[in-house]
Amino acid sequence: MNDSQWERSGAIGGVVFVLLLATAGILGGEPPATSDSADEVTAYLAGHVTALQAGVWLLGLGVVALIWWFGSLWRLMARAEGGNARLAVVSLIGLALAGPLALTSAVVWATAAARIDEAGESAPFFYTLGAMLLAAEGFGLATHLLAANLLVARTGSFPRWLVFPGFLAALAFLVSAVLSASDVDVNSSLGLAGFVLWCAWILGISYCFWRDPGETRAGSKV
Repeated sequence: MNDSQWERSGAIGGVVFVLLLATAGILGGEPPATSDSADEVTAYLAGHVTALQAGVWLLGLGVVALIWWFGSLWRLMARAEGGNARLAVVSLIGLALAGPLALTSAVVWATAAARIDEAGESAPFFYTLGAMLLAAEGFGLATHLLAANLLVARTGSFPRWLVFPGFLAALAFLVSAVLSASDVDVNSSLGLAGFVLWCAWILGISYCFWRDPGETRAGSKV
């Protein structure tokens, strides 16, 4: 593959990630609040065993696609930083922190659903644990987004309108992660808003990869 083909494959990776994440969310349905009764939480887990198990695989495949997409983003960020790659490293570390937390959350929910008879009265505990892990993921995603969008704002390596959904997503993730330590339910909508904005940002970046593959955009100077 030449450079253009590699970057376009990165664009496809971003689109595939968003589609897989959306599919996992649709299959999982609307989850109950962690403050709901034990019966409601147990009923949700028991009724979504296959969906939650499928969610693990979909998220896992999505992570593979996201890593492929980030390879193209890394290349452009490093180029924009003149090879120094400081913000690219920060963005990578944030993403590397978020991924395991998201996968662990999905595994906890899927395991609790598959072993619901054994979990018994502990089901709400495991459900809340999964929700807290998902909320904590926001720290990593906020770091990833802040680093990437600071570089965009500073160098114009991507259209600067992408900074707005990027920074808004980072803010939503960060506030949700901080406040969820005291109340997961109150801030679940913030986390969802962050995911929607993040997905929109990924699609915007992917569009740029597809439109201008292999090119250094004007203004990509430190």
